[in-house]
Amino acid sequence: MLLVLLLAACRKQEFMPPAEGTKVPESDTVKVTLKEALAASPARLFYQAWQRSGMDGRLRSLSDGKSMFTILAPGDSAMERAGLTGQKIQSMDVKQLDTFLMFYTLREQITAAQLGAKPDNYIAMSLLGNPALKVPKFLTGNPSLYESEPYYYRQHMQVKDGKTYVNGKVAGTAKSVAAKDGYLWLLDQTITKPEKTLLEAVEADGRFTMLLAILRYTDEQCNQIWKGATGNNYSLRNSTDKTFSKRFGWELAPPPRFSPNTPNLYKNTLLLPTDEAFRNAGFNSLADLQQFNRDRGLPRKIIDRFGYPVMSGNFATDTLLDYHINWGNLLNGLTRDVSARAGTDAPLFYSNVMNNAVLGNYVVTGGWTSSNSEGLPDPNYYMPLDFGLDASGKVLVKVKGSDAPAATVVDTDIYSVMGPIHAIDHLLIPKGFKIK
Repeated sequence: MLLVLLLAACRKQEFMPPAEGTKVPESDTVKVTLKEALAASPARLFYQAWQRSGMDGRLRSLSDGKSMFTILAPGDSAMERAGLTGQKIQSMDVKQLDTFLMFYTLREQITAAQLGAKPDNYIAMSLLGNPALKVPKFLTGNPSLYESEPYYYRQHMQVKDGKTYVNGKVAGTAKSVAAKDGYLWLLDQTITKPEKTLLEAVEADGRFTMLLAILRYTDEQCNQIWKGATGNNYSLRNSTDKTFSKRFGWELAPPPRFSPNTPNLYKNTLLLPTDEAFRNAGFNSLADLQQFNRDRGLPRKIIDRFGYPVMSGNFATDTLLDYHINWGNLLNGLTRDVSARAGTDAPLFYSNVMNNAVLGNYVVTGGWTSSNSEGLPDPNYYMPLDFGLDASGKVLVKVKGSDAPAATVVDTDIYSVMGPIHAIDHLLIPKGFKIK
């Protein structure tokens, strides 16, 4: 009964961590072990690394004799392109090799039949974790604001049109080997391990300078409006823990003073406008965006019905960028602060599933018990974006119902530990919103 309730509560594509190695019936027709399949494979350098590592012992410690694992094994050419030559592998110590191999080893058996039958990504958890990162823990089907579990790197897998996709990128040609204790997938590419937060990835990219400039400017200006109205520096929008990057979960949450188990990492996918996108909309500089805000009117301080001062209104650029940085939640009257939604009410998808067949009815926000006054589940808020393809096969995206031109996704799957970033060449103009 509890299991039925748990499954009914999980409305999103978020991966629910299984036990250490998912148990599945063994097949009498499969005689080879996972290690034997790896030894016989063309992934000789990967197998060399495995032989020198402590992975055999690690898998034994996680297994009860019936547990299954999946290994993603890049071929020799891919390993060499990544600098992992035979000489390099011989010079690496066991800890380094284990760290590398744990990222490529998944905690369950993932078969060709499973991936072939699934139109979207299969999300599996690797053995490699990051002890500095903590994600929300699911309690009775809902994500908790105050309980966390360790962060483990995920691999988003799909087989489509004879290609193996891992985290949005083509990584192989659907070649796999079944084993008694798992499954081996042969890859032609290595997999990029994300290291940066969303904010760090955006800053390092270099194509989002205008976006960062206007977001930082409006935070600063909101503080100035508040300071001028009250005589102090505190702002509901931009206090020490409420800069835009913290409100929207682009960086790690600050360590809590009294709750060490609080999550500090929230997952999200971003479709961000490049500097070109702003220019295509007629904004050639930060000054143009600042003037746009002044022309539309600035937020102001008011006294609420309880007699407390609050900020009223938003900047015009908040509306203009709402579908880029917060999935239209502002315009739809939903919670803006990602941490207030326990960080799970945000889509997490890579470019290989960026289509209406997979994402058209994706629940972006809702379904979790919230802090609303009635204590009831939030209403489901479905994907507000429409996806298509141009003549060259590039993904097009626009706000549903908007008459603005569609944006082209010019770069995909820019990795971060929080999720992917997709760069687009036009602004996602809300329905009925006019720039001029």
